[in-house]
Amino acid sequence: MPQGAKNGKAGIHPWLAAGEQVNADVLIDGRTVARLEHKAVLPGLKKLPAVVFDLPAGLQRFELRGSHVDAQGRATSFKKRWAVLDLAPVSHPLYDQSQPLIDRVRAFAHLSRLVEVGEPHLPAGITAQAALLESETRLNVRLPALLREVLGGANVEIGNSYFLPPHRLQTPIDLLTGLGGHALDDGNQSLNTLLPPAVLARYKRSVAVFVEIGDGLGALAWDPDGVAPGEPPNTPADEGNSGARPTIPNEGVWYWLHQEHIAEPGLLLDDEYKPQDAESALTNVFKRLALSQAGSPESENQLLVDTAHPRNLLQLHFDEPRKPRLRLRSYDYHYSLY
Repeated sequence: MPQGAKNGKAGIHPWLAAGEQVNADVLIDGRTVARLEHKAVLPGLKKLPAVVFDLPAGLQRFELRGSHVDAQGRATSFKKRWAVLDLAPVSHPLYDQSQPLIDRVRAFAHLSRLVEVGEPHLPAGITAQAALLESETRLNVRLPALLREVLGGANVEIGNSYFLPPHRLQTPIDLLTGLGGHALDDGNQSLNTLLPPAVLARYKRSVAVFVEIGDGLGALAWDPDGVAPGEPPNTPADEGNSGARPTIPNEGVWYWLHQEHIAEPGLLLDDEYKPQDAESALTNVFKRLALSQAGSPESENQLLVDTAHPRNLLQLHFDEPRKPRLRLRSYDYHYSLY
C-alpha cells in the first residue's frame, strides 16, 4: 500500500422494495468478515450502509451466502461468488493524505491517463494569487484554501470538462446565461421562471469552479451560505432522509448542478447530512468524471472494488430471488451519495 494510503472499507447498500429482507454472511477469499441483516422499510438506495467491513489489499474473491425474503414473504437461499477487479493501482494517489491535493491530482493524472494537468491559464503578467484575489473581490467571497491551492496550482481538464482558471471564476447564473445559453428573464423558459426563489438566490451568490461538458451543461459550485435545515439533498434514490443539516460554523456547501435538473442542485453531504469539506468535494470531480471511466466488470461474475477508497458503495439488489447483483457505485456518475 502506498505511503499515506490506508486499506479501504466497503459498505453494502441494499436496494430493495419495501418489505424485502436479506440476511447473509460476507466472505472475502473464503473467510467470513461480516454479517448482513437488513429489512427495507422504504425503497431505494440509502446513504448509510447496512453493514461495513475492511477491504484488504490483494483480495481476489468476494462472496455472499444467505437468504432473501421478497415483498410477498417468499424466502429463498442464495450463494454467489465474484472475482475481484481492484481499481487501487490507478486511484490510490487521490487518497494519499501525506501529499498536498494538487500533487495527488498530478500523480493520479499520470497513472490514469484520464486527466490532463498543465500550468494555470492566466492573463499575461498576472499571477495566480492575484487573479484569485481579483475573483474573490468581484464575487464578494473568500474561497476555501484548498480550492485556491488547486486552481492556483494547475490547469486541470477531464475530457471536455475543466476547472475554471482563477480569473474566470463566475456564478452559476453567469455560467448558465453565458455558456449555457439561458435567459435570466425572458418568458416561460427563463431562469427566473424555471428556478425556485431559494435555488435562484443560491445560483446568484455561489461560485462555479468546475464546468462539466457532456449531455448538457453541468458544474460543481460552492455556496458560501451553506444549507438550510432540512433542505432536500436531491440525491437519487435516497428516500426518507432527514434533509441537510447546517454546520457550526457553516463553511458553505458544495453541490452539482445540471441543465437537465436545473431546479434541483445535488448537495454534497456527509453521513450526517452536513456539508462535505472541500477535499471531499474536489476529489468528487475525479470520482464522478474520471474514475467512472477507469474500468467496468467484464461479466456479472466480476466485482469492481477499490481497496484505496475509504468508502466503497456496493449496491445489492436481486434480479431474481436466487440471483443477487452487487455493483460498485462510488464512481457512478449518477450516484454521488459519497
